[in-house]
Amino acid sequence: MTRRIEALTPEQEALLPVIRDEWLTIGLSTQRADRDEAIRGVADAYRAAGLDPPRIVVWLDSPHAGAIGSWMLTRLGQVGGQVGGQVWGQVGGQVGDQVGGQVGDQVWGQVWDQVGDQVRDQVRDQVRGQVWGQVRDQVWGQVRDQVGDQVRGQVHRAVYGQHDAGWLSFLDYFRRACQLACCNRMNGLNRVATNAGWWWPYTGAVLLTDRPTELHRDGQTRLHHETGPAIAYADGFAVWAWHGVRVPRDLIEGRWSTQDILTHPNAEVRRCAIERVGWDVFVNDAGLRQVGADEPDPANPGHYLQLYDVPEQIYEQPIRVLLCDNATPERDGTRRRFGITVPADIGDPITAAAWTFGLRANQYRQLQHAY
Repeated sequence: MTRRIEALTPEQEALLPVIRDEWLTIGLSTQRADRDEAIRGVADAYRAAGLDPPRIVVWLDSPHAGAIGSWMLTRLGQVGGQVGGQVWGQVGGQVGDQVGGQVGDQVWGQVWDQVGDQVRDQVRDQVRGQVWGQVRDQVWGQVRDQVGDQVRGQVHRAVYGQHDAGWLSFLDYFRRACQLACCNRMNGLNRVATNAGWWWPYTGAVLLTDRPTELHRDGQTRLHHETGPAIAYADGFAVWAWHGVRVPRDLIEGRWSTQDILTHPNAEVRRCAIERVGWDVFVNDAGLRQVGADEPDPANPGHYLQLYDVPEQIYEQPIRVLLCDNATPERDGTRRRFGITVPADIGDPITAAAWTFGLRANQYRQLQHAY
């Protein structure tokens, strides 16, 4: 009879951040794929699913190329080619589901939750929630434009390699920290994820893709790059993002006019575009109406506050924006001027600034410095 794990030992708890950080490194890696190791991992994964390892191996440089290649291989299979018949369910889905069920039979709920909170969820949030989600949407958008809706199933039936780090880290913890033998069936999937990006398994063939060549994030771990792609691949496929929001390339490259911002259909992208341009520039170029007069900033001596109406078409609701200077200088000694959105019923700059600190206007007027 299998003994259930009802609590983690101190040694097992100590491995939680170790395994979490290892899988975060895997999920966010921009190292070139170790192709030999990845292929060995594919063979292990096929064998774990009760299948013969594929004889044909195709490497491509990005998930975008992989999705197109998968569509082409599927069409080839439909006319009798030896690569026909996707086996995604057996290799990527069923093995993981079966192992997860067996782990659940042996692990007490409290331990399951503890490992999930400290390993799986943290890895998933950074890798799957941001990187995988944006890459997937970009792949799907571009591929759909090129070959139509018929390729959609192929995109979503990939095995996501390094971007499967969330759930793979969860089961890998039980393999390494708790020595659950059932988790050994995941070794092949782990091996591919550690050494490659997205991949598509077929009967007799496998299509693998490399990892990104660059990846940029902001301080909140969201995809972000002010002057280039937030994630890019060797073949030129890239995702452009501003603080976690996927945006058009020409926005990041600074080629948007005020009219482009005002007429873009997506409110979130409009907001990103204004942040990219700078509220002070946008306010001037868009001719926004000032509310009240300029006010000296009591919390930032020598600097001033301005309040403006923001057209409803920007945020899809009435708001105002407070322009103010950063209380601390940048590295080059300048003070960045930025905008903070405030409720539309605030009628003057001092009240707006006080609102951002959770204060009343008379309290804000008494501040000597804000940080």
